[in-house]
Amino acid sequence: MIKETRILKKPKIIWTIIKNFPTLDILPIFQNAKLYYIEKNKKIISFLSIKKWKDSTEIGTVYTHPNFRNKGFSRKIIKFAIKKYQKVGLICKENLIPFYKKVGLKLNSTKNQIEKRKNMFNKYLANIFGYKLVAMSN
Repeated sequence: MIKETRILKKPKIIWTIIKNFPTLDILPIFQNAKLYYIEKNKKIISFLSIKKWKDSTEIGTVYTHPNFRNKGFSRKIIKFAIKKYQKVGLICKENLIPFYKKVGLKLNSTKNQIEKRKNMFNKYLANIFGYKLVAMSN
């Protein structure tokens, strides 16, 4: 079952995001974003955040604990978010395009906040981190 809360109510998730930066997006922490998660034995094994901008809804951090990867948890929680919010987008590394296409997202170019954040990262930070980002939405 997928549960909902706010990110600041789950300190262990905050630590997971910080520990895995820059792979995981830290903006959900500052926004106290909505958090959707799956538990097993009272421990969170998979989660994603939803960031709201005035013109868009963005799937932020998506994470599954390494011991539970490749079992469909991320796919399940992403499909839940797509159904709940109907119009969502995200930015991700290029190597994740096939995964996100399987859950119903496609590459796009829009004028919303998600696209602006992608462009800023690619212009100013891509060389530092060694990868570029793409924008996807349903």
